[in-house]
Formats: sequence, structure tokens, C-alpha cells
Amino acid sequence: MADFLSLAPLAFILCLVLILSSIAAAAAGTTELATQICRNTSNYAFCQEAMYSDPRAVGADRYLLAYIAYRQAYLNATDTADYIASELKSKSMESGGASGSLRKCLGYYEEAIRRLAEMLGNLDSETFYGLDELSIDVENSVRGCQASVGNPPSPLSKRNDDLIKLSNICLVVSKLYIYL
Repeated sequence: MADFLSLAPLAFILCLVLILSSIAAAAAGTTELATQICRNTSNYAFCQEAMYSDPRAVGADRYLLAYIAYRQAYLNATDTADYIASELKSKSMESGGASGSLRKCLGYYEEAIRRLAEMLGNLDSETFYGLDELSIDVENSVRGCQASVGNPPSPLSKRNDDLIKLSNICLVVSKLYIYL
């Protein structure tokens, strides 16, 4: 009995070390998922910044990472649509008429927002089919906006570029659900 009692603290420490190491390994594996996603995007640094702007990304599973990516894109798209609407309103007041290219852009962004809302809804209902195609639709809408405002770069160019990068992140995340 005395031998058992002398081994109890050692057994406790060993169990504690095993538990802590398994927790650390699990956390490293989920953090690795976000890093792996970003490595498969068109812009690793942008992806890291976008994903880790949400503190929940550390240790997140694929569902939470998808939610973070889709939400970031949705917020970006709605913010840009609000910006375009504001620009249309100010141009209408200044010149007596709104710019046709801005109206087209707003239409493209409204379509992107609908697609992103659908993606978030599909994620909530665990209907994962077609998320990749919706991500491509978002990117195509933004490219349509960029084509309508043309070159040289417009004030929308950076916003368009950011949403294109976010839609690329959404596409990579969506591919996690293709074989479910």
C-alpha cells in the first residue's frame, strides 16, 4: 500500500502531461486547418489577415472557418454596396443623374450579397452542396462590377479586389464540404 501511495503523485503528473499534450495536439491540428486553407488561396497573407481578424479562427473547425470566411465576404459586400449606393446618391445630387456604371456595379453587388446570404443559409441548415459554385458566382459578380467601371482603376478597384480574394477563400473553404 505504501508503494502505491508513493507512485500516486507520479501517476497524476503523467496523466496531466498526457491530457495537456493531447489538448495541445488537438489545438495545433485545428489551427493547421486555417493555415492549410490559406495556403490554398490566391493570397496567403490576405487570407491570414482576414481569417485571424476573427479571434475564433484559432482552434476553429471547418464549420466555424466556413462561417468566418462567408461572413467576412458578406460584410465586405454589404459595406461596398452601401458605399456604391452613397456614391450614386451624391452623384445624383451633383449632376442631376446617376452613373450607369455605378448602377450596374450595385446590381452586381446585390447579386453577390444574395449568393453570400445563400451560402450562410446553406451552412446554417447544413446543406453544403453547391457552396463552391456560389463562391465562384460571387467572384464573377465582382468581376462584372470591375468590368463595368473599367480602367484605369476606380475607387471601387480595391474593394473589388478584396472581395475577389475573400470569394477565393470561400471557394477553398467550400471544397472542405465537397465529399460529404
